[in-house]
Amino acid sequence: MRKPLIATAERKLLERHIPTILDKGFMMLMDGHRIKDLQRMYSLFSRVNALESLRQAISSYIRRTEQSIVMDEEKDKDMVSSLLEFKASLDSILEESFSKNEAFCNTIKDSFEHLINLRQNRPAELIAKFLDEKLRDGNKGTSEEELEGTLDKVLVLFRFIQGKDVFEALYKKDLAKRLLLGKSASIDAEKSMISKLKTECGS
Repeated sequence: MRKPLIATAERKLLERHIPTILDKGFMMLMDGHRIKDLQRMYSLFSRVNALESLRQAISSYIRRTEQSIVMDEEKDKDMVSSLLEFKASLDSILEESFSKNEAFCNTIKDSFEHLINLRQNRPAELIAKFLDEKLRDGNKGTSEEELEGTLDKVLVLFRFIQGKDVFEALYKKDLAKRLLLGKSASIDAEKSMISKLKTECGS
């Protein structure tokens, strides 16, 4: 008797209201990084076989949010930092709220890749510029560990961009300038980044 009652309650109180819940609350929870609330939403939606609706909502959320990051030319100077922050937020929500669901993981990856390449080579140019700024000697207040962590995070963005040849050309030019003018913050960091890039795309 208990199971039919629970199923009826779930259908009446939750299943029939899925679109309304997503339309009126999902973006707010994502924007607020409400890990526990999103975790509860995932758990409840799984009980009424509504995870596909939640997955589609994630895709729509990423496309709407990231469009404001990537497409607004006035925000170019902050694009890379904003993308890094947004990706870190998505990764923690995926792990802590959505149980590392593989379908959700693929949706986040595909949506992120689509958006980051909307402006063709511009993100590649800005990532190269961001790395040049981080590797210059003006960042000597940054510890080796912090710099290494930043390089690893930027490498994640690099994997998503399609304009890798544009990035490579700019990175080589900036690297040469840093070395020739003695403007590098750390030779070890320079070697580390070159090694990381070689691992990603060969010599």
